[in-house]
Amino acid sequence: MRSDDAKVTRLKVQDEDFLVASMIERCPRTMMIRELLQNALEAAATAPAGQRRVEFSALPVEGARKLAIWNSGRGLTGPELFAMCDIAASIRKETGLDRNFGMGAKVAALPSNPRGLRYRSAHQGAVQEVVIGRFGGVYGRLRRPGPDGSPTEVIPATEAARAEGRDPVPDWTEAVLLGQAPAQDTTADPYLGQPRVSPRWLPHTITHRFFRFPDGIEVVLQPGVAGNKAPVALQSLAARLAALTQEAGAGYEAVRLPDGTVLHYAFDPEASLAEARKSLGAVVHRDEIYGLLWAAAWRREAPSFGIPFLSRHVTLLVELPETYPVQPEAYREFLRYRGGSQAQVKLLDFAGLLAKHLPRWLSKKLAEAQPEALYAEEARQTMQELLERLEVARMRPRGQPVVAAAAPAAPASKPSAPSATPAAARAATEAASPPGPPPGPAFEVPPALVLLRDAQEIADRDLTERAAAYYAETHQLHVNLAYPAVALLAERLRALAPPEAEPEVVAEAAQLVAERAMVLRLVRALAHGLAKRGQKAWRDAQVKHVLSPEGLTLAADDNETGWLDSEQAMRTALLMAPAN
Repeated sequence: MRSDDAKVTRLKVQDEDFLVASMIERCPRTMMIRELLQNALEAAATAPAGQRRVEFSALPVEGARKLAIWNSGRGLTGPELFAMCDIAASIRKETGLDRNFGMGAKVAALPSNPRGLRYRSAHQGAVQEVVIGRFGGVYGRLRRPGPDGSPTEVIPATEAARAEGRDPVPDWTEAVLLGQAPAQDTTADPYLGQPRVSPRWLPHTITHRFFRFPDGIEVVLQPGVAGNKAPVALQSLAARLAALTQEAGAGYEAVRLPDGTVLHYAFDPEASLAEARKSLGAVVHRDEIYGLLWAAAWRREAPSFGIPFLSRHVTLLVELPETYPVQPEAYREFLRYRGGSQAQVKLLDFAGLLAKHLPRWLSKKLAEAQPEALYAEEARQTMQELLERLEVARMRPRGQPVVAAAAPAAPASKPSAPSATPAAARAATEAASPPGPPPGPAFEVPPALVLLRDAQEIADRDLTERAAAYYAETHQLHVNLAYPAVALLAERLRALAPPEAEPEVVAEAAQLVAERAMVLRLVRALAHGLAKRGQKAWRDAQVKHVLSPEGLTLAADDNETGWLDSEQAMRTALLMAPAN
């Protein structure tokens, strides 16, 4: 249909300056390096094999160090450099909602670089330069005197580039971050303290975003960029995990599922010692990392993924296939599901999936690290009986949302599953089968009991001041045996011992009885809390509060409940203690 025959009138932008400023200033500043590096990687891929390279370096500009991102590959002409600066403009790229937006690097870099983002590009031996920034309150290209003295946006910079050590003969492109102040060191403080960054912010930002680098492209940090004295070639997370198979005591396995999803499991015994090797959890899509859980956040959530111990050494990743129904949000900070309410994709959505496919070798390491206690089986049996008496139905959170990519449809003449069978044929098949006994009630089973004594493990779960945490995703109860209620009860129990009793025997018996008493209170409280699920009078939020660490801690604090049982258990333990 020709435009003059169209039945609609195109929408236009009434206030272009406001729209451009709004797009730029709403962009998360921390997306800057992602966008600049993605552009550099795409350009470097056009260079001949063996010459594909991206470099980050510290470049002196007017007496201050400025971060420069340089890449090999086909450069830009003056007109291309000019056109590239416009919003939603891409040079030799196809734009799309799930691919290139045509505004990433410009929009992401300008909030932190109003003084300018300087682009230079070499093509066929000539270097051109353009500076974009916020000048006079307007975002745009800076106009400067050209060769003939008249103001222009793109100026020749061949000699200036050569003076900075850039050879103009091979093609390349460079972006320099001029920051917000003349004296600002954009290699060490790229956001002028908003937010603050660590000395190794740049390698962390890169390796926590890019799971893989394109084949044959080297990403290098030149001296002084991140405290390094010599050039450093960055290793992607994918390469680092694969290398664990060659290290003693380490392990790595990628589990590929039928729908193309890949689950990555890694164990690194050196992870807690090296900053660059710290464990993490994340979602990967199209070689980029989203929903990152790292450091304390990962250690706190790891039990939800079936990692009750060793979370400082275990990395879990869910790599979604390209066809998975997700897409980046406008600034690519996170993924959204395409369907429904377009909720944000989180690693926790796949907790059940990761726990279900945990490799045997990793399960064995986790089992070996788990402490046990004499009363653990008693606690499990107590909870089993209570769950059955309360008729608690078994319920689990969904392992992942119901938006998973559907399998390709089977040909109509060859139905591949009973669900593809027509309703009438399915009913006939069911009628031909003799009826079996009705299924019995599916009662809940006791959760796995994880007993914590190590202060670091307790702190990792944010349980230092709490008694326990229930992880619904993996149906585990983690108990802090160092919680003060245990010590208070143990002190009271020690007073029951006769003067002639061995102090060490008394202390050991009191500790064991006190731990048992608190664990039994916790499993009973948890069973009653689980019984509230699905009841009309109890909303999900209320049940969640009852099952929270805070709710369980209140039950643990009640040492008076069960005191007579604890007293009797202590006296029995003392009678059974070996004589001197």
